[in-house]
Amino acid sequence: QSRAAATVGKSRDELLTETAKDILSKVPAPFNLEAVTDAYPTMYEDSMNTVLQQECIRYNKVTNMLLRSLGDVLKALKGEVVMTSELEEMGSSLFTNAVPSMWSKVAYPSLKPLATWVPDFCARLSFVQRWIDQGKPSIYWLSGFFFPQAFITGTMQNHARKYQLPIDTISFGYNLFEQREDGQYEAPKDGALVQGLFIEGARWDPAKKLLQESRAKELFTSLPPIHIEPIQ
Repeated sequence: QSRAAATVGKSRDELLTETAKDILSKVPAPFNLEAVTDAYPTMYEDSMNTVLQQECIRYNKVTNMLLRSLGDVLKALKGEVVMTSELEEMGSSLFTNAVPSMWSKVAYPSLKPLATWVPDFCARLSFVQRWIDQGKPSIYWLSGFFFPQAFITGTMQNHARKYQLPIDTISFGYNLFEQREDGQYEAPKDGALVQGLFIEGARWDPAKKLLQESRAKELFTSLPPIHIEPIQ
């Protein structure tokens, strides 16, 4: 159904109110940083706890901005507060299916329009929440990290400290795993298993275990899980 067909008879303010309320209904409350720190304290032996804490802090910054600004827009539409130029700009973004600049300034890099940005953001928060609730995942959604560089560094630090090696002597090897339909994987002894990566201009052939030419009209293809393994 087109946007035009779906919005017949609705004013701009009504559409903005509907959009703002819809997003508010989907975005969860910020993470409880105190509870996360208690459950996953900073440890020399496991840098992943620090990575998790940092991810919660970064995502909370975005969540708080979303909740506050959406609340302000709804109040401004009702006439309860002044519609500032910043809120007017945000309203225009919501109306044109764009991510408001005040959100993108505090968020991770993304080229998605608003309609797909919000579900992606919620999926990222769910990934972090599952980590908090269920413990370290056996496979990490690499593209779901706010700052994946910290995760890569943490994986390297864990290996260096485990085997008492200088971190500057360690690099990574990469092994592709077979995709499992149930999505269940066993965490590797060393390194980490990651998913959520894509490749442009080629595709992975699981049968032959090598890269092949892309299929017609298929620019991007997903890669299977990858074991990033620290090596010297």
